[in-house]
Amino acid sequence: MVKDITQIDDFSKLKKFASTLWQENNSYHGAAIMIGAGFSRSAATTGDSNKKLPLWFNFSKRLTRELNSNSSDPLRLAEEYNAYFGRQALHDLIKKEVNDVAWEHGELHKSLLELPWTEVLTTNWDTLLERASEEVHQPVYSVVSKQEDLSSARSPRIVKLHGTIDVTKDLIFTQEDYRKYPQQYAAFVNFARQVFIENELCLLGFSGDDPNFLQWAGWVRDHLATHSRRIYLVGALKLSSAKRKYLESINIAPIDLYEVVEDYDDSDMRHFEATKIFLQTLQNLKPKSTWEWEPTNLHRSVMSEDERHKRYQDHDYAARLLEEQLSSLEKDRLSYPKWLVCPNLKRFQLQTQINDPYPNSKNLSAMNINSREKLLYEIAWHCKITYEILPNWLIEELLTVCDPDKPCALTKQQQLEIALIVLKNTRWMDKAEAENKSVIQTATAILEKGKKYWQEISNELAYHHAILARDIFDYPALEQSVNAISENTPIWKLRKASLLAELGNFDKGKLLITEAYSELLKSYRNNRSSIYLLSQLAWAHWILRGISFDKLEEKINIFSSNYKEKKCDPWDYIEYLGDKVTKMLNKQQEQEIEPLFEPGRYKDKSNTITFSNERHPLILLEGISNTVGIPLRWEYMNFFAEQATKIAELEDIDNIHCFSLAIRSANSETSNVIKKIFSRIRVAIFNQEDIDFLINQSIFAIEYWCQKWESQSEIAHYAIDRLRVFIEVLARVSVRATLEQAKQIFRLAVSLGKNPKLQHLWLIDSIKDLVKFSLKSIPEKEQSDILLDALSFPLQREISARDFKWANPVINFPGKRIQNIALDHRIDEIIESISFDSSENTSALLRLLPLIKHKFLTDLECKKIAIKVWGENPNYQTIPKTGLLNYVLLELPNQNPEEVQKLIRKYLFEQNDLFDQAFLMDVANAAQAENIKALPSNEQAIHYFEKMVSWRKTADKDDIFGYFRREQERIGDLISQVLARSVIPALPQHELNEANFQKILDFYREIDEPEILMAFPYFAVADETLVEPIENIIRKNFLSTGTNKSAYASYALLTWREMQDSPIVNRLIKRFIYLIGSNSRQGLAALLWTANEMFKKNYLSDEDIKSLTEIVPIIFDSTDYERISPYSEESVSISFIRAACVRFTKDLIEDAEEDGNSELLRVLETAKHDPLPEVRYAV
Repeated sequence: MVKDITQIDDFSKLKKFASTLWQENNSYHGAAIMIGAGFSRSAATTGDSNKKLPLWFNFSKRLTRELNSNSSDPLRLAEEYNAYFGRQALHDLIKKEVNDVAWEHGELHKSLLELPWTEVLTTNWDTLLERASEEVHQPVYSVVSKQEDLSSARSPRIVKLHGTIDVTKDLIFTQEDYRKYPQQYAAFVNFARQVFIENELCLLGFSGDDPNFLQWAGWVRDHLATHSRRIYLVGALKLSSAKRKYLESINIAPIDLYEVVEDYDDSDMRHFEATKIFLQTLQNLKPKSTWEWEPTNLHRSVMSEDERHKRYQDHDYAARLLEEQLSSLEKDRLSYPKWLVCPNLKRFQLQTQINDPYPNSKNLSAMNINSREKLLYEIAWHCKITYEILPNWLIEELLTVCDPDKPCALTKQQQLEIALIVLKNTRWMDKAEAENKSVIQTATAILEKGKKYWQEISNELAYHHAILARDIFDYPALEQSVNAISENTPIWKLRKASLLAELGNFDKGKLLITEAYSELLKSYRNNRSSIYLLSQLAWAHWILRGISFDKLEEKINIFSSNYKEKKCDPWDYIEYLGDKVTKMLNKQQEQEIEPLFEPGRYKDKSNTITFSNERHPLILLEGISNTVGIPLRWEYMNFFAEQATKIAELEDIDNIHCFSLAIRSANSETSNVIKKIFSRIRVAIFNQEDIDFLINQSIFAIEYWCQKWESQSEIAHYAIDRLRVFIEVLARVSVRATLEQAKQIFRLAVSLGKNPKLQHLWLIDSIKDLVKFSLKSIPEKEQSDILLDALSFPLQREISARDFKWANPVINFPGKRIQNIALDHRIDEIIESISFDSSENTSALLRLLPLIKHKFLTDLECKKIAIKVWGENPNYQTIPKTGLLNYVLLELPNQNPEEVQKLIRKYLFEQNDLFDQAFLMDVANAAQAENIKALPSNEQAIHYFEKMVSWRKTADKDDIFGYFRREQERIGDLISQVLARSVIPALPQHELNEANFQKILDFYREIDEPEILMAFPYFAVADETLVEPIENIIRKNFLSTGTNKSAYASYALLTWREMQDSPIVNRLIKRFIYLIGSNSRQGLAALLWTANEMFKKNYLSDEDIKSLTEIVPIIFDSTDYERISPYSEESVSISFIRAACVRFTKDLIEDAEEDGNSELLRVLETAKHDPLPEVRYAV
């Protein structure tokens, strides 16, 4: 007896049939099976172990006995029985002998049906297969009991060729049944013909003498001849040589399993075991799918302590271990299915495969030279597939084997592949390494020389240079490199298209992606076993669907489930990357202190060190996107932009890649990634080298995209988006510019604004920011140098987009007027642009106001302005429109100052409608304007006071969006300002009484606007009984969590001290100084300003001054930008606090004692080099 089925003579046929069943060869449709009675007899079960389902032999014996016939032909006997007893009697006999309901299907039925048959045919009358199919969920079978079922049943089907007990009218049994079968059951015959032609057929449960077998085999021989595929007869057949030869002559290949089961003396058990072994062997021969590839596990599960020590200390031992692994590594590489992007789990397995032991230069040097060279190639291949960054020692080793001019154990192409891997790795060198160009130069030179050995080199070099240019925003170089890329394969079409997207050439890019998809679809159709093609097809399909998302007319196939099954689905990689980024960002944002449940205890997580051998999200993003050729975004379609914006926020990536991801993923100046990465605090902590890079490359990019926009080419719409982003970035980093850089940037902003083609709606905000921020980066004393530039910037009415707020650079310190024809001409143009009684004069008058205040204009120019504003023959009875608040007319030239003063005061202090916002702003600003200080008379103040303190907010139930509520809040704020700055300071002494104090207090409690706090000191000075409640109000607001409340409380204290020196005021000052010393950031900039004013006015005691001298440097140090979260609330005002410290320090330093000067001097010296202009120009 043969114990192992692989040893039987027919095993090669069995393997061949299994390969057909599992469709290893695309030329086969698959395999079908025909089930005979022998299978049911072996596989079925019943409660009575002595009973068995009948075979033909059993039926023959029963028929012979009842007919008393001498015939041995079962079909002849059945015919005689039918003729003698009738058809119904024959059917009753079959039903009784089979007794279908008494039998249950067994495990063999399920094992059979779980195989991937194209069709299952059976000549059995029982329902065992049908019932078993209900418990098999993959595949799902349809049952065909009658011919008419064929049209509605879906493959795979269980087809009952000879009928079914209690289901069909007829059961095929007699000679006449078989003779008439082709005519009466033509549909079944045609179906069987199709099955036999398209599939290889397995006959199971038949013997060589089985009438069903003989009838169907004869029909196949007579009708299909050479058209049928091979038929396999399987079972414990015990065939003689003659019988085998006969079967082979009629195209039947026997698979005789008798040798495997011959030691079973029971025939039924023998057939059961043979069937079981056959089905199990088919399962065992199921080929491992290409996509189920697994790298060899090279990690030893058990090691002695000595072995563990030796692998790190004994380099000869480690070298032997690595040499032993070499064959497995090579086998894994050669069998790798060539996924375009290695599946996530496989990538992790590969990146940890070679670590027992870890290779290093000492281990490698101890290896045989050929083995060393081969191992280096395997390591390089692993790094390529897993996107690993090469350590320096490995780069040095790889450079020794990558030159084709120096032959080694590697092929020339393998050497060049290593050189390319080394070159690509240079992107991740740190600055010190990158400055050493030797690695880049060596690898590039090798690749340039090796082009004749490997055709891909030209494209690889161009692609590498394109990516470098893309990341530093060198668009002309990017354009040149893209043009050098040949579109010779689908993958190069995708990669080139991704770079074309960076240049805005979406039409050509889409054409390339469409071509790549079509080519891959056709190639995969002809080679459906290729993971290499399917992987590329999946990515091309995903990209094409993405770029065509809004084109409903384009017919693009839905995503195939085949992609996911074969580990090619792009969504798996995208979701994995997204999860990794989110997880890492969340970990970064965790609080450094974790409070424990037990009171007074916490866990300090600030010094926690974590180790991970997973790839950084940046490396994964770059690896996937550059390998496939995926842009971060395509026009307004987001591919990887969301992941890129999150990666840019991670603290452990270098600034160059951070800038690249942020700028490339942003589509406008309002993108959140621009606001986060280029927030004021983050810009403050960028090193100067990165700032210079951003300034230079942003200017370079702006010039490039301006040319593209002005050319009005097909990429013009994309050019405007790029301009929005780069102008905004330049605006934000301009705060770090040197004086000369700031002037250059400002002049660039002016040139952009003067270009009519760039006066575009979408550029208005970014150009406005560039003008504003670059101007603020120029100290006031230097702004006279750019006066003409600022004046030449187009006025709102001089541009086409007049309905939107246009930038308006105003030079507040114009310097001394010098002879300049261009300046004279431009001032004249601005004056001429002013129209009488027009609200469009805003921008022109704002530019002229500082010139007027500093007497920069000539008398003639002032006269022209007066005429333009008031008209040729003014009557000074009505206020002309200017686009500014009306009080400003007091500062503009006029021909009758007294009449103008009278007119404006009448407007300000003789109104009945007091709650118009513009009017309230006028009154509040007129009271504060340096050269105006206009206050109402006593009577006017009393009138205004009574009306204003009675105002209350009203509600509107239809105010769904809160517009009316916000308007009411704004009016309440303005009324508070007017009361505190204009009305109450003008009240006569007798009106500052307890009754009016109660009115103002009720108003404050109702409206809750902190500006009103500045009004309370007037009551305290006038009425001593009100001192205590007012002291309590101020003290309470010092402790308020609201920034504005503590600030206005300090202003109120300053106002009180200006009017009165008293113990209570001095007590509050002590409290105020203590508040500053607590270093609470709430309103700290305002508190420091107030303290500085008190110091300058000698309101502080020596003790107060000494405290502040110690406190201010501490506050300054605590506001170091590195210590502040860029996205926290305190980041908003931190530079103002530093600037307030600097200004205060300047004043303190003159009075400080010698031994206290050092800290104050240090603050000033540090401030001179502060990254932000508001601080460094405060010195």
